[in-house]
Amino acid sequence: LAGRLAACGRCCVWALLAMEDRSKKPSDHLYWARTASTTQPVEHKPLDAAAQAALQSAAAKPGAAWNAAATWEEKDISKWAHELLSSTLLPTLAAAEAELTASEAAALPADSRGASGLRCALKVSAVSSVSGDVTHVLSRGKQRVVFELTLKLKLELELRESDGTLLQLVAGSLSLSEVANDDLDGARMPSSHKTSCDQPEWAPLLRAAAGRAWPPLKGALVALVEQAKEKWR
Repeated sequence: LAGRLAACGRCCVWALLAMEDRSKKPSDHLYWARTASTTQPVEHKPLDAAAQAALQSAAAKPGAAWNAAATWEEKDISKWAHELLSSTLLPTLAAAEAELTASEAAALPADSRGASGLRCALKVSAVSSVSGDVTHVLSRGKQRVVFELTLKLKLELELRESDGTLLQLVAGSLSLSEVANDDLDGARMPSSHKTSCDQPEWAPLLRAAAGRAWPPLKGALVALVEQAKEKWR
């Protein structure tokens, strides 16, 4: 009898709990759901003319939005620079045709020496590869473009007589390793450059004439710096 009374009591408790659960809302256990908010909703207003002007002025400043003071910011632009050099700046390089210098004339094969009025022109026939690092730096509002590049170019040298007749076409390559900003101050090709020639007997001439490529090559690197500043100003 006692066991039956205990079981009956438990059933009554469960029934009361079930009735209480059904009377509650699913959100009754959440304080924030039971409490009415006293905060007024935010009213969004369109920007006035002064606010719009201030926003546009901030957007026009160089650098990222988080760096409003433009104290220091770096951006790796190597991929962009490689593509610009390979596709646009380097393939068009050419040194103007000019009479052979004394050192170039001395580098001619023995059977070609002694001819007077010989002229040569040097140009880039293809870009083999461009690699290295190029970084755009913003420091206290001033831009810098820092680079250290390795360039491998195919060269073509045309040797002509004084009347313009083509005497010899020489093919080879030029490699410059770790050419950097400081090299732009130099009047001569960096000493790290190396040449190779497809025609061994003409290799001395190509080596002597390779310096002709430096002024236009330096111009291409200066153009790279200026275009990077314009793009990320």
